[in-house]
Amino acid sequence: MVQNSSGIADTATLRHIITSFLQQCDFADLSQKPADQDLEKLCCLEAAHRGYPLAGEESFQPFISGGLPMAANGYLHLKGTNIPTLIALYTAFLIYLDDVLCNDIEAVAEFNERLMAGKSQKNCMLDHFAALLSEFSAHFPRIVHNIMLSSTMNFVTALLLEKETQGMPMQLGNLGYPTFARALSGASEVFALAVFPSNIPVTTYIQALPELVVFINNGNDILSFYKEECDAESVNRVSQMAQCLGISKHKVLQRLLDEAVSAHQLILRTLSGSKQALHAYESFYHGYLKFYLVLERYRLAELNLFT
Repeated sequence: MVQNSSGIADTATLRHIITSFLQQCDFADLSQKPADQDLEKLCCLEAAHRGYPLAGEESFQPFISGGLPMAANGYLHLKGTNIPTLIALYTAFLIYLDDVLCNDIEAVAEFNERLMAGKSQKNCMLDHFAALLSEFSAHFPRIVHNIMLSSTMNFVTALLLEKETQGMPMQLGNLGYPTFARALSGASEVFALAVFPSNIPVTTYIQALPELVVFINNGNDILSFYKEECDAESVNRVSQMAQCLGISKHKVLQRLLDEAVSAHQLILRTLSGSKQALHAYESFYHGYLKFYLVLERYRLAELNLFT
């Protein structure tokens, strides 16, 4: 049962917030589609070609399965290119990094340093991840690739920061830190920039990047909140902002909703001059929202959002 900061069960308020968010983003597609088996086969073939272990205790297969839904839902407009496969594998590695941190923090802690120095990583799968990152330069413009690389390194830093600050009390009024930590942890620039086909000039969409990051991060915070509350997770931006502001989590969610909707509307205006860029974003954002709604992991079916 979801509770607000006062400990009062209030799923009705949360349901209202989520449905309001979806309605203001003109989202209505809840049709269930079968798993993209073609993409899954492509990812497994590519993983095998790259030498990733796909059997036994060290199998990377479960992480690929975790990375597929984002690629399959958010990047449908790029089907027929290498991008959905790259995004699926990239997402799989982010999940892997989070998992490895529990068992081999030193390997993850040295990842950025070794990546910049061109040194071998302390874990063979991290070597594979470094190789994948270097290949992004062949699929994206140089500026885009550089931003993606910085975003990925920030993600790794955020994993370490979260572990280092576990249990750290939040000071009242210190509102900037939760958003700062959240911006580091999302790798949102990667997912945002991968939306646009490589033949579109960077100048047609780069001004929308800050709002894309807000939409992706806030959308995640809103749509994953129910799951996190059910799991009693408290190291997240919603909980931290509630502590800093001395307000309920639902009021924080409303703030994030307003920011996300404003960002979404500005993105649409910014991209309106390019039909191709606008189509890419519209396909992405529908798929991105649907990703949370149809994936059992987020448990949103329990809220009966559309009944």
